[in-house]
Amino acid sequence: MNYPAENAVSSFFYYMWNAWSKEECEIVFGGMCKHFWEKWDSLANDSIFGAAEQFYAALSENNRKLLVERAVSIYDGQRFRNKSINIENQILCRQTSSI
Repeated sequence: MNYPAENAVSSFFYYMWNAWSKEECEIVFGGMCKHFWEKWDSLANDSIFGAAEQFYAALSENNRKLLVERAVSIYDGQRFRNKSINIENQILCRQTSSI
């Protein structure tokens, strides 16, 4: 997926602020969801402020790419959700085996 960096950054943060949930974690990470949700939960329990940044930093490059691609597919970078995507009915297209 090719997109401007500023669009990806904005999309990521709007996604994490507005859409990130256990269900989204399952869509992005599939069978590794439990591991990643526990990682997110431990970061967010201390303080929700900065949790998205810390979570991103703790991911491998491959997992960062999966998360950002999902964010960009839902948000256009300017806080507008892509209306052509029904996130409630989407399923995982691929899984990652690296952590």
